[in-house]
Amino acid sequence: MTTISTAAVQAIEHAEAAWIEALVEGEEALIALMLPDSTVVHGPAGKVDDRETWARFHLQRRRSVSGRATRLSITVRGSIAIATCFQEMYTVLDESGTPFPMQETVTRVWAQTPAGWRVAHMHMARRFPPV
Repeated sequence: MTTISTAAVQAIEHAEAAWIEALVEGEEALIALMLPDSTVVHGPAGKVDDRETWARFHLQRRRSVSGRATRLSITVRGSIAIATCFQEMYTVLDESGTPFPMQETVTRVWAQTPAGWRVAHMHMARRFPPV
């Protein structure tokens, strides 16, 4: 692996960590890490949304209080990177309830921009039941 590739992989590792933090922080933090024309494929039927619609939808249904990503795999091809991981968010659907884990397998396509790496596309598949 070249120095450039190692630096790019480390940058994506940092971007992925920032993404998990943004899921807890909220809509503005998520949108800031996405390209204006990015798309998200999610839900059991493969719903496709733009970044604003997805962020709003995601946060109206649940609130994540913490999270983590495991088994992160990163492939870098020039100014594009593909990251796949298992994402586990501790979530509340009702503020009076106890947070519970929601697991997803996620692939994010990151594009390098002058402002840093940004999500160009994301595909999420929920894991039922969680493992």
